[in-house]
Amino acid sequence: MKKEKVELKSTYNVPNLERGLSIIELLATQPKGLTLAEIIEKLSIAKSSAFRIVSTLIFKNYLQKNETTKKITLSRKMLTLGISSMNEQSLVEHSIDVMRAVRDELKESVMLGVLLGSTGTILEQVPSSYPVKLFVEPGTQFDLHSSVGGKCVLANIPSEEADEALRGKTLTKYTENTITSKKEFKAVLKEVKSKGYAVDNSEDIQGINCVGAPIFNEHGYPVAALWITAPYGRLPASQFESKGKIIQKYAMKISAKLGYLTQSL
Repeated sequence: MKKEKVELKSTYNVPNLERGLSIIELLATQPKGLTLAEIIEKLSIAKSSAFRIVSTLIFKNYLQKNETTKKITLSRKMLTLGISSMNEQSLVEHSIDVMRAVRDELKESVMLGVLLGSTGTILEQVPSSYPVKLFVEPGTQFDLHSSVGGKCVLANIPSEEADEALRGKTLTKYTENTITSKKEFKAVLKEVKSKGYAVDNSEDIQGINCVGAPIFNEHGYPVAALWITAPYGRLPASQFESKGKIIQKYAMKISAKLGYLTQSL
């Protein structure tokens, strides 16, 4: 019986599929990427075979290649699948206690959101302790350009991925503060990355302000965002920096739960 099992296994193996999965598994441990030559060396795969497999995975948007450094990395599509396999509930479970702590300290509604494709989705919220509060149903989608969640993630992924997420999209104007220029939006993303937190200065809903920070996984990839939302009277622009630093601290606690090492900052 054992011999028959071995024969069946060898009969149904697909060598190129196995090699492709090995490449994906290898790149999952290399957030800065590897060149094709490095992949071939580490996995002892024939050059022609490795080239065809990598080219196919790039064509299907599971891998991406930086044409300057020639480094190949997992794409956002692949990492999004990783978030899905980790499952949303797991991310919420790692975050809910921290979200409650944010609410207890800042008194405002706390949101947890992720990017899936070209839009964002609210996974969970902890309501404000104030009588007047903004309530958003989990599952509600948000635009990338007018939201804290979108800015937090886009600012911390490779620029090619951010460009791809914005390609063909119109930056719809929702309020007088909404950013509608892609050039201006990219400048804002650079500022977000530098500061470590993002703001929504009544850009999505007039009179509602938000401040948030990215959440990173073990590979240093931004998988979600944590933010507070409140009427502008309780969260004026003058408090953005102080509140941003507080939320950044809490977001880092969730990141640590996901295996992110702060030494890599």
